[in-house]
Amino acid sequence: MYSALILDDEEAARRTLHGLLSRYCPEIENIYTAADIQSAAGIIEKNAPDFLFFDVALGNHTSFDIRIQTILSGKALIFVTAHEEFSLQALKAGALDYLLKPVDIDELKLAVKKGCDLLEKEKRIQAHTEENDPREIKLMVNHGSGFNLLNGEDILFAQADGNYTTFHLQGHKKIMSAKQIGFYEELLPPQLFFRSHKSYIINIRYLKGYSYREGHTAHLTEGHDIPVSRRKLPQFIELCKRLKI
Repeated sequence: MYSALILDDEEAARRTLHGLLSRYCPEIENIYTAADIQSAAGIIEKNAPDFLFFDVALGNHTSFDIRIQTILSGKALIFVTAHEEFSLQALKAGALDYLLKPVDIDELKLAVKKGCDLLEKEKRIQAHTEENDPREIKLMVNHGSGFNLLNGEDILFAQADGNYTTFHLQGHKKIMSAKQIGFYEELLPPQLFFRSHKSYIINIRYLKGYSYREGHTAHLTEGHDIPVSRRKLPQFIELCKRLKI
């Protein structure tokens, strides 16, 4: 069973959505409500709801004033609003769905189902993470005349190069593979290796810092600066919190 937070500055709207979720979405058991950003932030910190149902316009503020990307990991964000013009901004912020008022029941049920699927997938990944020691992996990297065996803990990051992948190792060593980076994303354990960008997979153990001043950037050992895409930022922040490195 899941929990949810409804953020809307109109009491009638909060009550209506609460009723719809209670009646048509049995997957959601505990429902919290908030009328403003400050109250919502407190509920998120204390109760960690799985679903976030946010209106856009909140008096003199909007829900985008919340640093959504820092709270989104492990949650399903669904906007419920009368303002159609914010849909693109919502999707860029990481929303799973965007529902217009008055809420269509079938659309609501479908959005909740998508959220449940997303949350279950993240739980499976977390369970897999806890069962395996990523430092023990060996990776076979194919090249033109054979292959190399790499120890996972020697890899700082992998970089896409067209149809090839370059592995950057400790000591400023490099090895190029004849396979694309997506192939290695499936092989490398997700609790240690993170696809920070379409062109990069980083080893979190070598993370030294993070900066958002000139784009989102992960700073690794040996002076490597790796971009973190906005879409991947919530997962990146959550992963850094979880890891004991």
